[in-house]
Amino acid sequence: MLSIHGMQREESDDCIRLSDERGVITLRRPAPHVELLRGEGYAIAEFAPAILESREMILHDCGKIALFDDLEHMTGYDAEVRLQLTTWSKKNRGRIVAFHILTSSKVVQMGVAVASLALGGGIKAHTKRRAFDTALGKSVGKAMSTEGP
Repeated sequence: MLSIHGMQREESDDCIRLSDERGVITLRRPAPHVELLRGEGYAIAEFAPAILESREMILHDCGKIALFDDLEHMTGYDAEVRLQLTTWSKKNRGRIVAFHILTSSKVVQMGVAVASLALGGGIKAHTKRRAFDTALGKSVGKAMSTEGP
């Protein structure tokens, strides 16, 4: 486990877990070019570089990425998180083949709307778990059938 400015980072074969006293982010890769990010609580600015590192690795490995951000249990975030992730997404817009976000928080919904405007659209916002999980399942299934195990 690595600790930076109160943030802890734990890694296993299939997961990166970032946490501090206010929130947790877990990053998984359910298919070669698919990233599933789950957020709980509050995301601090120090989480952003690790998230971007994960996304860069997927782009390096696959040349494309499908993003699924499950923020249903996220209560808020430092503005720097949204700024860094939006900047990265703008830079890599042509390589993002899908972008789905699940959220129930009005604050996070507002941030998603701002990010989507900055990206010229392309983010599919979900407020229902079933729709998000269906989209994730389709993306993983398609990835596994075209890219192999």
